[in-house]
Amino acid sequence: MKKIFLSLLAISLLVLNISAFGQSVISGYVKNSNGQILPYTNIGIKRGKIGTVSKEDGKFSISIPDSLSNDSLTFSSIGFRDKSYLIKSIANKKSIEAVLEEKINQLAEVTISNVKLKQYKLGITGRTPMVSIPTKSYQQNDILEQARLIRLKKPAKIMNANIFVLSESMKEVRIRLNFYAFENGLPGKRLIEKSIIKKAIIKNGWFTIDLKDEAIYLDEDFVVSFEYLPSEQKSIVFAAKLGAANSFLRSSSQGVWIKNELGGCSIYVTAEM
Repeated sequence: MKKIFLSLLAISLLVLNISAFGQSVISGYVKNSNGQILPYTNIGIKRGKIGTVSKEDGKFSISIPDSLSNDSLTFSSIGFRDKSYLIKSIANKKSIEAVLEEKINQLAEVTISNVKLKQYKLGITGRTPMVSIPTKSYQQNDILEQARLIRLKKPAKIMNANIFVLSESMKEVRIRLNFYAFENGLPGKRLIEKSIIKKAIIKNGWFTIDLKDEAIYLDEDFVVSFEYLPSEQKSIVFAAKLGAANSFLRSSSQGVWIKNELGGCSIYVTAEM
């Protein structure tokens, strides 16, 4: 019996030892070149499953397996240039300060006709009863993002964006709206360099982000996404429609987009054109 106990103790210590030395915890904070903090910066390994988001005070902490030490950790914030660090070069530092440089963007001119404009709902405005898309980020303090392709026949001003939510939250959550180009059948580069975040208590039904005052003008097909930022509610359930193609999902910062094959998330925008 004593031998069994000692063997179990040895195994336990070995497991703890492997856990302790099998990964690195990288912590620090993110700011811009003027020293201002950058909250909600996406941090992760590109096309990987490990990521996190900086908190409101710009601080972050992420655990990375030693097997990924030759990869790069990328910091991405709307309106700023991405910055990457070789993981093994920062793994042993107590704290790192990631300083991001602001992008200088040349805004493309979008011409809207002065004829009387009409508003149209573009995307998926319905849903299939009893069908949903439950989603959860790969890691506790990371994002999950639902997206849909929107087809445009002519230049438009985007008035609002909507997603049907089946979950309810007891506390306030934060959802960020993103606009991407449609490239090679998936969401691509960011089209709008604006951080649009809505804080709300979610209720069952359509969740709307008003954009009338945001001056969002687009003249090409685009992908709109709802990015669920980390909160105490770790998962969220969205309504879906069977057969609705061109719906996408990703469950980590900097991660890979996955196409929903059987159906699509109920997402639409109201466009004025």
